Amino acid sequence: MLSKFLLGFSLLGAEWVLYLLLAVSIYSIAVIAERVRFFREATRDAALFRQQIRQSVSMGQKAEALKATQLRLSQKRFRAPDFDSQLVEVLLNAKQTHHDSLDALATDALLQTRVQWEKNLSVLATIGSNAPFVGLFGTVLGIIQAFNDLSHRNAAAGMQSVTAGMSDALIATAVGILVAIPAVVAFNFFQRRVKTAYTESEALRNFLMAHFTH
Repeated sequence: MLSKFLLGFSLLGAEWVLYLLLAVSIYSIAVIAERVRFFREATRDAALFRQQIRQSVSMGQKAEALKATQLRLSQKRFRAPDFDSQLVEVLLNAKQTHHDSLDALATDALLQTRVQWEKNLSVLATIGSNAPFVGLFGTVLGIIQAFNDLSHRNAAAGMQSVTAGMSDALIATAVGILVAIPAVVAFNFFQRRVKTAYTESEALRNFLMAHFTH
């Protein structure tokens, strides 16, 4: 009974898998577009801001650095947050001057921002790693359907049906790979952006803590 049920499910063919992959592809593109916009806004003028903070702190102008930070934060209130402004605000407003206390505050600020930067990246990783298997699953279903058709037809018509069915079934594998490639490329690109921004902010953190700790 179970085998008959599974056979009936298999005979649905690969078409519904193609629709599933299409839906996943649309969702993946939407995530990629949202992340592109996020990273573009989050990194806008970031290098200039870090340079301004370094110059102000080096000259002992802590008030100027705080003013620049608050201005940047107000501009980003309804936009993508960056690592630097959150970090600088925490360190400039910290009451403590002990190294461990400042380090804990800085790490907390960086990690909170990193959560927002890595939002939905796991979705791209999941799509990139599993879409080919979903496509292969559709191909297997298509092949099962093709051989089932062969068993109900004469040899000449059956072989033609099998070759046509297998050709259609292989499309699912191709579509699965096609869906996976952009997701994997985007995931690696975004991960690199997160790592680079985080490293630059850690360098800024070390610079500020060297000036603020006793």
